[in-house]
Amino acid sequence: MQGMGFFYTPLPLWLTVGSWIIAVGLIALVLVQRAFSRLQDATLQHVWFGTIVAVTVLWTCNAWFDDGPVIHLLGATLMVTLFDWRLALLGTAATAGLAAVVLDANWLPVATTYMLFGALPVGVSTLLQRMSNAWLPRNLFTFIAIHGFVTSGAAVAAACGGTILMEMALVGGPIVVPAAFTRVSLLLGAGEALFTGLLTSLITVYKPAWITTYDVRRYRLDRGPRV
Repeated sequence: MQGMGFFYTPLPLWLTVGSWIIAVGLIALVLVQRAFSRLQDATLQHVWFGTIVAVTVLWTCNAWFDDGPVIHLLGATLMVTLFDWRLALLGTAATAGLAAVVLDANWLPVATTYMLFGALPVGVSTLLQRMSNAWLPRNLFTFIAIHGFVTSGAAVAAACGGTILMEMALVGGPIVVPAAFTRVSLLLGAGEALFTGLLTSLITVYKPAWITTYDVRRYRLDRGPRV
C-alpha cells in the first residue's frame, strides 16, 4: 500500500463508487440535521477549524512499510469528544480532502480513505462514548479515561482492522498481515490514546466550554450548566 490509506491505490470501480455514495449520503444526513448549530459561538468555530488543520497534519504523517498498509494518527475521537459525531463526520471529511490536496493524491480513493479513517472511527467512538455515558459512573475520571484514552485506542483498532478487511476483500481471500504492521498498530493505538487522552484532560480542566458534548451538571465541575 503506497501512500496514506488508499490514496495511491488503484481501487475497483464498485468500491470507489460505493464509497462516494455512502460518504455523500453521510454528509448530506449531517447537513440536514443542522450540525453547525453547535458552532454558534465564534470561539467554537475557531476551535473546530483549528482542530481540522491539526488533524490534517496528523493524517499526512504516515508510518511507512514495505510490506503493509500505511497508517497514521486519526484524531477522530477528539473531534467526537469536542463536537459530537455530526461535526466529527464533517471535520474528518474536510481532513480527508485537505490531506489529499497536501499529498497531491488521486481524488477517486478519497471517499474510501474517509470511510476507513474518518467515518468508521467516528462511529466507533460515538458508540463507545454513548455506552459509557449510559452505563458507567458519572464522574470526571470516567469521562477522561473513556472519552480520551479508551475510545481513541478502540477507534484506531477499528481503523486498522477495517484496513485489513478491505485488503482481504480486494484480493478475494486471506492475506498475511505483516509483523511490522501489527507491532506499529499497537504502538499507534497507544500513541493515539495518549495524545487524545492528554488533550481531553487538559481541555476538560482548562477549557470545558470547548467540549460541546460535556455536561458540567453530569460531571459536577460547577454549580450550574455550562450553556
